[in-house]
Amino acid sequence: MEVHQHSHTARKKWSHYFWEFIMLFLAVFCGFLAENFREHKIEHLRAREFSKSLVQDLQHDTAAIQVQQKSAGIYIALTDSLLSLSKTQLEGVNAAKFSFYTRFMYWTVPIFWNRATFEQIKNSGSLRYFKNYHLLEKLMKYDVLVNEIEAEFNNHQTRGNTLLNAINKIIEPGYHHELSKYFLWSLDTVSNETLATIFAVKTGSLENKREEIRQMLNMTVVQQRNLRFGIESRWRRAVEQAVELIGDLEKEYHLK
Repeated sequence: MEVHQHSHTARKKWSHYFWEFIMLFLAVFCGFLAENFREHKIEHLRAREFSKSLVQDLQHDTAAIQVQQKSAGIYIALTDSLLSLSKTQLEGVNAAKFSFYTRFMYWTVPIFWNRATFEQIKNSGSLRYFKNYHLLEKLMKYDVLVNEIEAEFNNHQTRGNTLLNAINKIIEPGYHHELSKYFLWSLDTVSNETLATIFAVKTGSLENKREEIRQMLNMTVVQQRNLRFGIESRWRRAVEQAVELIGDLEKEYHLK
């Protein structure tokens, strides 16, 4: 009978397995770091692209607010003119002036916010790309302020519709039609010669419409007060916050 000898592999030392474990651990860990770095870089790039778009939107917002502030300033001045005229005999030139200013009292043009980017960021869950908590907090505060301004505009628009009913009882339709080519935001560009021609138009006496005028002026004063508050408070803060956000976004993501 033959006896077969079996070859035996030398047993590896524990240190061999230890180093194998270390190498495997390092490979997995380095892979994790590489993947984490890649995801972080992608998120940073996405945040940067969103920031570029946000800066453009915020610049648009500040321009829109400035247009609104100008129009509101004209509205406030016209309201003061109407209140002064209401103390006079509303006939002849005074009646024409009063009708002209009254034509603009139902002005309810909103601020045209550019919110598409921020809404996309919120709805897609992309707020997580913005790692700077203070920057994110400012974005949210700005969004809250815009919503407050929008809510007030809805009230302003409701009052404007009420005003339109009162105005329709005061201005003659033919004269109203002639004035429709003029807009509140461009009144400061109308020449004195053009205004003199407008005020020279013969209109009927408004003395028999004192009750309608009283109702209209009371509502106009409310509109004036709220527009003044917008200029001095909410709109001013919106511009300040927008400008600050633009600077923060440009600094955070090196946009300049």
